[in-house]
Amino acid sequence: MGDAFERLQALMEDTIQILDHMIVDQKHQTLLTSIKEQLHEQYRQSEQISYLHGDERLDAAIAITKNLNEISQNVQQLENHLLMDYEESTGNNIEAYEQLAYEEQLEQEETYHDKIDYLSAVKIRKNLNRMNGILLSINP
Repeated sequence: MGDAFERLQALMEDTIQILDHMIVDQKHQTLLTSIKEQLHEQYRQSEQISYLHGDERLDAAIAITKNLNEISQNVQQLENHLLMDYEESTGNNIEAYEQLAYEEQLEQEETYHDKIDYLSAVKIRKNLNRMNGILLSINP
């Protein structure tokens, strides 16, 4: 069980680090800030779960899972917005942009930034899914 808690917290820390490095347009900042705050709260809750036993532990794991699902919905919303920004900055031709050499992508600073933000949101969503998987392994 201890390993599962450690994996959960490490994954949460990694995800918070991704969130901390994201710099989104002002129109998305409120949503990003909300996601960060929600995940920080779940991290604090996860620290307490290892001290619980039986039904209390199960209830806490279920509550965290529910909250992670809500966070995931917000991340999906952010991901959709960031994909639209990325598409717009590539002139609706992401495929052509991604075929460019890395150096050429970097030259288009705004588009590259949009790409990284979008891919970060995808990674965060995947990490949230992994967190829920870990929680399921704690309380089958």
